[in-house]
Amino acid sequence: MTSAPLPPMRLVTCDAARREPGTILFNIRPGGVQRDILKAGWIVSIDRAGEIMQSWAFDAPTQDVRLHPNGNIFFTQPGAGTITEMDRSGEILRRWHAAGKYDGKTPPEGSIAVDIDRVHHTIDFLPDGNLLVLSNELRQFSDWPGSDTDPAAPRETAEVVGDVIAEVGLDGRVVAQWQMLDILDPYRICYGSRRTTAVNRDWPESNDWAHANCARHDPNDDSILVSLRTQDCIAKFDRASGALKWILGSPKNWRSPWAEKLLQPKGNIDWQYHQHDCSVTPAGTVMCFDNGNHRAVPFDPKVPDAECYSRAVEFAVDEAAGTVEQIWSYGDAPDDRLFACFQGGAKRLPETGNTFITYGGVATIDGIPSGDNDAGFGRARLVEVTPGGDVVFDLWIDASGTENPVSYSVFRTEHLTD
Repeated sequence: MTSAPLPPMRLVTCDAARREPGTILFNIRPGGVQRDILKAGWIVSIDRAGEIMQSWAFDAPTQDVRLHPNGNIFFTQPGAGTITEMDRSGEILRRWHAAGKYDGKTPPEGSIAVDIDRVHHTIDFLPDGNLLVLSNELRQFSDWPGSDTDPAAPRETAEVVGDVIAEVGLDGRVVAQWQMLDILDPYRICYGSRRTTAVNRDWPESNDWAHANCARHDPNDDSILVSLRTQDCIAKFDRASGALKWILGSPKNWRSPWAEKLLQPKGNIDWQYHQHDCSVTPAGTVMCFDNGNHRAVPFDPKVPDAECYSRAVEFAVDEAAGTVEQIWSYGDAPDDRLFACFQGGAKRLPETGNTFITYGGVATIDGIPSGDNDAGFGRARLVEVTPGGDVVFDLWIDASGTENPVSYSVFRTEHLTD
């Protein structure tokens, strides 16, 4: 841990009586150019009245934060390739590391090795306490799309990063793995699929085909939902067999046999784009944070960044009928619009039915909304809204008015009951 001071936070609204009982728990990390300069990360707990209860500072950026069924806090540090367990007092209890990340390097002392290449983004927990972890693999494909803007561009041989979802025991044993390159079409691309992956993934010349950012277990039928950012879709597959159940997202550019798994729209639907944090609500519906980047797939024209917006959106899926219906959203009305081009979350809260929304990375360049989270100045906004859309909590993590205006972002927010 480190003594780095907590980033500035600005509480705009807190209607405690209408908020969900309990506390919120979230990470803060440097963003933009500071991501590679400021080696620090924080985890913060805030109560129903908007008061900071606890905070912890670390010497490396933190990312997803979740509460394990055993009552302890788990968090990821993808740059370090680790998952850490700590108790509510902040004592570090255990740590796991991706063995592939430390090939030829010394892992953290006492860390438990996991036989996977990487740890990235988020984690989830299975009913027995096992971890659901996101990893990666690298494959080469011939005749791969040569452009996401020119349909006539020559095909090419390409290095492609695919996401791997791994079930990992607390002893570090890999129980099962599912390769998304085998479940979905490895030749379908969206905007961002040809982006070279970050250097910290150690494959700088590869293509970020799907960029999974969330894998969640659905206990209703023992299946797994995966949010695939640069496929602009949420996919659901059976945990036991790995068989694809459905695809939720724009129907464009899917070919057989995957096209047969697309959920058909019931009524008017605004599809989600570059989404984060898919989950199953207490009512069995599917929710996600729709970042809204581009609001198009190739080869339709991109919506300009200044016109893009993010939202929380809820879908009702009828698996028997193979249909999907959009039943709730917040953030698409003109007066509510805000563009968070990266990170973010949306969670339905069980007692009030409120929704907690994390606008994780609000990037601007010269005050104009931007989809470039590297060059843009970053802030984050945490919002709780009622079912009717009333804002009962509004908190900004924002250093723009300080002497040292550092960019910050928040990956998503976890809710803890009292």
